[in-house]
Amino acid sequence: MSRAKSRRNLGFEDVLENLKQKGISIRVASPKLVMEEAPESYKNVCDVVDTCHEAGISRKAIKLRPIAVIKG
Repeated sequence: MSRAKSRRNLGFEDVLENLKQKGISIRVASPKLVMEEAPESYKNVCDVVDTCHEAGISRKAIKLRPIAVIKG
């Protein structure tokens, strides 16, 4: 789902609860921004990495687990 679709189709309370259940804390200036950070708004990173690797435009090196994201 695109970020624009996320803003239209998801409720920020539902997204906050979903993230909370996964142990993810989020702080945003506007409730509208919460929907953009919903997991449904992003492509599966493993699929993207595999596609780039198979196309020869990148190569897999290491898999990391993020501990924080700061956007501003």
